Amino acid sequence: MKKNILLYGLAFAGGFTFERYYPYIKAFINNKSQKNDDHSFKSMLEEGNYIQPKVIELMHSSPDKHFLHNFIAQHNEALNVFKIYYPDKLEQKIYSDNLESEDKIHLHFVFNAADHLQGHSSIVHGGLLATLIDNAFGQLSYLASGQIPTATANLNINYRKPVKTNHDYMITAEIEKIEGRKVFLKAKIYDQNKTICTEATGLFLTVQWGGQMWKNALDKIKAATNLDQKLIKIDQEQKK
Repeated sequence: MKKNILLYGLAFAGGFTFERYYPYIKAFINNKSQKNDDHSFKSMLEEGNYIQPKVIELMHSSPDKHFLHNFIAQHNEALNVFKIYYPDKLEQKIYSDNLESEDKIHLHFVFNAADHLQGHSSIVHGGLLATLIDNAFGQLSYLASGQIPTATANLNINYRKPVKTNHDYMITAEIEKIEGRKVFLKAKIYDQNKTICTEATGLFLTVQWGGQMWKNALDKIKAATNLDQKLIKIDQEQKK
């Protein structure tokens, strides 16, 4: 009787764990097999030692995501390409006290918008560009603040040239300075010829709310990644 109860308990615990972490494992697997890795800026970013952080990519594919990822980034007919690149040694820069050096904290977003995201014919809707820039600022200020959540206080955008659908573009965002709770940022959108199409500045403020949500998401992703690695190891041992 006790043995049956123990087996049922283990089965329940196993099922609960699988149900909780399977979406993350699935996201981890899907992330490895994404087909939109090729774009016009790939060689340049690789030469500059830029990498795609696994945690950020997983967060974009996991159940704990906001509307940008639910309704735009993961929509099959929205973005042909949506990739984020950080400098290889970003963590060292984040915790550096010398933010005014030439080697400032920055990141790159590479995107290619499909026709479903046009405003005028074959022109990407300006609101989408504002959303992508705002999202880049939010992620960068979150990291630069020591992984404290931030919120948009001000966002200014100058649209200089049309951004066309079905073309590769790159958003370069960087921290200008940090003053207490205030994080000042700037960004530019470049086309394949390095022509500036859009410029933006932003002010983000660190906030008290939302921190636990991000921590929970990161903990789940870490646990799912460890579980996925264990499953891969077991599979390799079985094949031997």
